[in-house]
Amino acid sequence: MNILIDFIPFQHNGGVGGTASFAKAVYDDLLTQTSEDTVVFGACDMRLAPGRQYDHELYAKEHNINLLDISKQPIRELISNKHIDVFFIAVGQFYAGYDLDGITCKTIMFIHDIFDVERCDNKIDLCLHDMRKENIVSWAKRIVNVISGRYRRIARKRYNAVMPLYSSGNTVSYTVSEYSANALKYYFPDLDKEIHVCYAPSRNVCGTTHISNESLKGVIEEGKKYFFMVAANRIYKNPENMLKAFRQIWREGHDVRLITLKYGKSIDSRHIDIDFLSDSDMTLAYKHALALIFPSFFEGFGYPPIEALAQGTPTIASNVTSIPEILGGAGIYFSPFYPSDIYRAIKDVLSGNHIDKVRMAQRLQEIQSRQKTDLHNLINDILNK
Repeated sequence: MNILIDFIPFQHNGGVGGTASFAKAVYDDLLTQTSEDTVVFGACDMRLAPGRQYDHELYAKEHNINLLDISKQPIRELISNKHIDVFFIAVGQFYAGYDLDGITCKTIMFIHDIFDVERCDNKIDLCLHDMRKENIVSWAKRIVNVISGRYRRIARKRYNAVMPLYSSGNTVSYTVSEYSANALKYYFPDLDKEIHVCYAPSRNVCGTTHISNESLKGVIEEGKKYFFMVAANRIYKNPENMLKAFRQIWREGHDVRLITLKYGKSIDSRHIDIDFLSDSDMTLAYKHALALIFPSFFEGFGYPPIEALAQGTPTIASNVTSIPEILGGAGIYFSPFYPSDIYRAIKDVLSGNHIDKVRMAQRLQEIQSRQKTDLHNLINDILNK
């Protein structure tokens, strides 16, 4: 059996984030279950650099995976030449720039979320502007792109490129939450087929007490209390309203730090911004935090709340899209549109209110059980079992 797996998430935009983690978690499990007569190929783009989080070239070498460069010839030709039986696409949107015509082998394809379509519908860009990070010219361009319909045309072009394969008869269509499945059905009503939901599997992280990042190490070793936010460089993750809430917390004199990942700058002496954390450092950042802050406007699944729960750390989170589905009754929720509500949730943590450790443990067990079952079914689907 010949299998082609998707390494583009390891390379796309530096390969840092949930989609790269998702792909690696699937492949780590898949490669433990392949038989001796199974040959695994990896689809990559040699024009792109290896990812910062996971180096696809090193991963391929370690697991005896043959790399195929999909930038040099149509994927259908590579599939035909290598007699591929199953093509696994971890993130369908990343393939909008490649030739997907003529792929006739069994294809398993994920679309994690369609926030680029939803943002054009609800026009959320019109109420987002972080004055500390986005200059007036960049903000104005974004607004013009929304009003003129340019963002909508870009999204339409992207999905016009990938939806024919996603909806084809030889493709098993997947997404990562019931929310995303319903969003796909709502925005693509012609998608007349079952969309399978597979909760994104947990990453395999080696346990360690060593902290590599010096900034994180200093905060933890000094015993400072802190909240933690990931992917703060993305405006749709809502760092602006979160920081507004923290400014009020600091004005009230609370001795608490805020650690953000990739915001790009620190706005206060009590704000520590970190550019990159390894998987092991991320685990320790979750473990020692008072709480994870997850104020996103959009999430297809959302790893961070589950990873925080695994470390016994509570999450204060948005009450929109897939987040309540995944976090269940284990979260402290707020409206992402109101800084005052984020402020209220932060105060709840500082006062110890609404943190139910028993409920957190129960939800972690429930979600991990679902992740394990869904991953088992997905691997069986890839291996034609």
